[in-house]
Amino acid sequence: MKPMLKTTLRGPLKCWDIYSMFLQKQAEDFKRNSDIAALKEFQDKYNWTFNIEEQLNKVNFDAIVLTNSNQEIEWVNVGFKEMTGYPVNFTKGKSPKFLQGEKTSKETLNRIRQNINNQLPFKETIINYKKSGEMYRCEIEMFPLKDKDGKLCHLLALEKEVYIKSNSSVLEY
Repeated sequence: MKPMLKTTLRGPLKCWDIYSMFLQKQAEDFKRNSDIAALKEFQDKYNWTFNIEEQLNKVNFDAIVLTNSNQEIEWVNVGFKEMTGYPVNFTKGKSPKFLQGEKTSKETLNRIRQNINNQLPFKETIINYKKSGEMYRCEIEMFPLKDKDGKLCHLLALEKEVYIKSNSSVLEY
């Protein structure tokens, strides 16, 4: 008589959809944690009084843009490339204005400028352009980042592409 091997029985995975949702959530958490870690390095360097982790966990975003007080990009996350098509290293030192174009609203730009000048957090939606030239609607939630002395040193923009459906199921801009 053969000795019986002790084995653990496992049932077949019956629904890959559930497991794929778990994997997708895990990947999103990894990206968010990587973004938080990168921004915490800046926070340590510049002594921001802003709670990065709390804010990034509160806001739904695709891309992050960090500019200095002169509005020159110092860092963008990988989500920025995914959203706009522009490589991460292309953005450094540029103004986010390179994303604007013909249909970008001057009124929205004026409101953004006014909030930045007044060092106020704000949320605006603007028409921007991808590297391909494709227009997209971008919701921006901007936060002024100040050092321990209260001096503005950076601006943090959490951005996401938003879609508006019309009656004909075509995107409206």
